[in-house]
Amino acid sequence: MANLITKFADYDSFAREWHSDTLTDYDVSLEDARERGLLNEQKTRQLWQLLGLLDTGELFIQLPEWLAIEKVGSKDRTTSTMFIGYISRETEDAILFKESAAAQPLMQLAHKIHSLEKGVANTEADTDRHKRSEKRLREHYQKLSNRDNLPSLSDEWLPKSQLITAVQRCE
Repeated sequence: MANLITKFADYDSFAREWHSDTLTDYDVSLEDARERGLLNEQKTRQLWQLLGLLDTGELFIQLPEWLAIEKVGSKDRTTSTMFIGYISRETEDAILFKESAAAQPLMQLAHKIHSLEKGVANTEADTDRHKRSEKRLREHYQKLSNRDNLPSLSDEWLPKSQLITAVQRCE
């Protein structure tokens, strides 16, 4: 499993790898790509924030669209190809991905949590604003842990050869 999952400890290393195709295509550094507006830094940051909120052992995977459609069981044009979940079993050729959920709505939620945490830290304790922000933060954490209404992969084996990306954040 160690070869399957790429682990990142810092944002720039993650962003460099996440955008490696763009950096190669334009033959630029990460900093130059940022300056030229070649990256979707907002979505990259949201994914990084989500990775920081995942439980130990939980990871982000990206699948080709055809496999996601097959495993989600949806014929919807907007089937998610990015999921978070756990590898519960593994063979040489495949993984059993469990407790999965679509990553996109969770990325947006992780960004809100990150913003609320900053807001709580920047407001004076015992003020109404601080209390409201703390309450909203608890509610958002609850939404992050309750993923029942999100699209998920069926608990079936996924071929390792078809995984585009498998990423974890380490601290």
